[in-house]
Amino acid sequence: GRSSMQEAQWYYARNGRSEGPVDLAGLQKLQQDGVIAGHTLIWCEGMAGWQPLQALQSTATPAPDANGIADGWAAPPVGEAAVARAASDDPYRAPAAPATPDAVPLGAGLTGRMALYAAVVGGNFPIYRKRWRLDQGTANAAGTWHWPGFLFGVIWMMYRKMYRMAAIWIGVLLASSVIEALLDVPEALSLVINLGMSIAVGVLANSWYLQHCQREIARAEALNRDDEAAVRSTLAARGDTSVIGAVIAIAVSVGLGILGAVMTG
Repeated sequence: GRSSMQEAQWYYARNGRSEGPVDLAGLQKLQQDGVIAGHTLIWCEGMAGWQPLQALQSTATPAPDANGIADGWAAPPVGEAAVARAASDDPYRAPAAPATPDAVPLGAGLTGRMALYAAVVGGNFPIYRKRWRLDQGTANAAGTWHWPGFLFGVIWMMYRKMYRMAAIWIGVLLASSVIEALLDVPEALSLVINLGMSIAVGVLANSWYLQHCQREIARAEALNRDDEAAVRSTLAARGDTSVIGAVIAIAVSVGLGILGAVMTG
């Protein structure tokens, strides 16, 4: 068991694709360097399928011995059928041929919170993953800029199913135009105010969307206690994007524009 473990070639899942192979010492070095963690899926020949790193270490607390090799690794069962099954069951397919990024289904290989964020965001998740600094473990979008939020405001909010936020923002826009009309604000100043409000959305959009997704995750977890698959499917249904929402927002925007023109005209 022990010597075969050390000689085994391990593959690990990273960014939705398989990497490696590395030997056991290499795997431990990756763990020390923080490249892989307990929830990272790993595989070596003879295993029936990909397993999280911690599952293979859980037989005992890993403690380096004189050779610096951690004890407590469960030796994988060997068998050709198991290898064939691993190749068919696993999202990365056979590790010897790493999957191309576009062949990996959205959210494949993502575990824990990351998988939930991927489910609720849907399209463009890699972009938000970066903007929200999810790989740094903080989930924070401070200081980021969002062009669609700046350019399209309410239309973008509705597209991303942020209906509550869109309603609040429509209220803000209506209030500001009513106040501007009552105070007889000059057109130039009105343009400056509108630009300022668009800039505010551009600056805050990533943070607003992050908070929205976190609320959706909390709601889905409350609905489906401890059933991760159900949490994900709830998030996928409630999340992603809505073209109909964007179309409604465009219609509302045009309607408000006409109303504004009639009021001021």
